[in-house]
Amino acid sequence: MWAMAMEAEFEEAVEDRRPFLFALGCLFAAWREIGKHSEGRLILANYALALGLLIPMAALQFQQAAGFLSSAEGPPFDMTGAGPNLYLIWSQNSAIPILLITWLLLGMAHLCLAWMLVEGDWPRIVKCGTLIGAAMITLSLFMGVLMLNLSPLRAQVAELAIEFAAVVLISRWHIRFFLNASPEMPARCF
Repeated sequence: MWAMAMEAEFEEAVEDRRPFLFALGCLFAAWREIGKHSEGRLILANYALALGLLIPMAALQFQQAAGFLSSAEGPPFDMTGAGPNLYLIWSQNSAIPILLITWLLLGMAHLCLAWMLVEGDWPRIVKCGTLIGAAMITLSLFMGVLMLNLSPLRAQVAELAIEFAAVVLISRWHIRFFLNASPEMPARCF
């Protein structure tokens, strides 16, 4: 019934040559109503987490990879030892492609995680989160073995912990919402 009324209003707006204004009015009405419902708040929280934390984290990973490629002052890393070690420099230079691929993988995984969070695909969110955690641990261990400066990873590890805690909170909110949902609401898979 409601859909038929909306179609009739839209057809009237088209006849008045104002379909864009009608659509804009519908958008504003939806924005006013979205926060009044628990599902709307959950959707807004998902988007806020994706746009406010996951996508900036992906940008940070891509920035790290780009900075790794574009260093003009010599090797794209800082050595933590007292001086250059010729044997270690060869290993570090050989590791550049692996480190670059790992940072790019982390950036892409964060973008995928943001997409999956908005879609509510929880099994894939768990898999992607596991991939991100494993890649970050691998990157940390690899850089430690190569005696590279780990200070750029400190902030990323802290942000990753905040990110995972936020995803866990959203998942609990999601589970709680759908357990309390009315039977008329379409079922979603977890």
